[in-house]
Amino acid sequence: MAKLTKSQRKKVSQQNTANVTLQQQNNTYHLGASEMDALQRMQDTYPHIVDKILSFRQQELDVQNKIINLEHEEQEMRKSELPFIRRYAFLGQFMAYSIGVGSLVGGAYFASIGNDIVSGLFLTSTVGIAFAQFFGKKKETK
Repeated sequence: MAKLTKSQRKKVSQQNTANVTLQQQNNTYHLGASEMDALQRMQDTYPHIVDKILSFRQQELDVQNKIINLEHEEQEMRKSELPFIRRYAFLGQFMAYSIGVGSLVGGAYFASIGNDIVSGLFLTSTVGIAFAQFFGKKKETK
């Protein structure tokens, strides 16, 4: 038997990778002709071993189907929770803007009645929070 060249080994490797990917996508196991032939030859002399091999394969398929069903259920749950997540985010934004506007209005009110210290505290807190948010720590991206 002759050795494979480098390009032939690469070609075989790519075919095997494509075959494995196809198997994972279809959620089935592909029994090659040699495996089927070997199982058929073993069926006459060792039927219990062949049954065990096929039952193991069936168990693996069942486990994969359960995993796929779990992932599908999780995706459905996420879809059903999406409106609540959006509502919570918009509520948070609304509260942040209302606190900012309320603080500015409070500062303007106290400035109009002549209490400069309290109006300065209102305005400083609003501007300070905005700067802290703007110049705060940011996540490092790679």
